[in-house]
Amino acid sequence: MKKLKETPSPLINRTRVEYEIEHFQKSTPKKDDLKAQLAKELKTQEDTIHVKHIFSHFGSSKSKIIADIYKTKEDLKKYVKIKKKKVAEGEQPAAPAQPVEKKEVAPKEEKKEAPKEEKK
Repeated sequence: MKKLKETPSPLINRTRVEYEIEHFQKSTPKKDDLKAQLAKELKTQEDTIHVKHIFSHFGSSKSKIIADIYKTKEDLKKYVKIKKKKVAEGEQPAAPAQPVEKKEVAPKEEKKEAPKEEKK
């Protein structure tokens, strides 16, 4: 891993880092794997790191990573909206929203006209 840039943001207790990582003949690394590597290199906890982007280039074995490192887990929860994972089997999912009731509209009466006789 090669550090490209580090930008502190003291007002929101965050430091944004940019790294370049090589993954020769491997797929682009997963965010969880990158969190572990960043935590090891920066000597912080994994739960205070949010990997924002992974940019990989076609035909290249290098990827650029942009990550935010927060001072506390509460700061991370405050500023980052993390998508929830699927519910594991055996657990009940959250109750679905109730469907909106549609009002039934009475059908309009159609006027039926008698067929006109054709003149010969």
